[in-house]
Amino acid sequence: MKQFYKENRVFSILMIIVAICAILIIGVMLKYFFFGNSSSPYGDRLKDEKKYKLSSSEKKEITSSLESDEAIKSADVHSSVRTIYVTIEFNPGISLVEAEGKAVTVLEKFSEGQMGYYDIEFILKAESTGEAEGFTIMGAKNVNGTNIVWNNNTPPSVE
Repeated sequence: MKQFYKENRVFSILMIIVAICAILIIGVMLKYFFFGNSSSPYGDRLKDEKKYKLSSSEKKEITSSLESDEAIKSADVHSSVRTIYVTIEFNPGISLVEAEGKAVTVLEKFSEGQMGYYDIEFILKAESTGEAEGFTIMGAKNVNGTNIVWNNNTPPSVE
């Protein structure tokens, strides 16, 4: 072994360096792929989750207050991570402007803290009848925004 080292000194030193690098690479890969990162996949986005939690009783209260309106057929409120989803199905005959107005009233049901923590997304639906057009429209209120932004679901005009 000593004789091989004396005859191939440069080769031996390079092989030792390669072996050390290979051990380091294998160690880093094992840590990264097998032992992973023990923190949450959401990072620190959910650090105040318990502080602003939307309870099931609050969801039921919002749903029942919406469904008490004669123009509303059904309503559903659920949350996921940092978004609250509000789906409202209206009875036929309501106008889109009236429906949007009723959806805006939902914002009053949330506390200031919840409004600053959750994004709120709306889906409004109404079936068409012979007298009135139906619609399906989506809207969203960002944490940093104050208004609901509605999508433009106007059908394109054909000329």
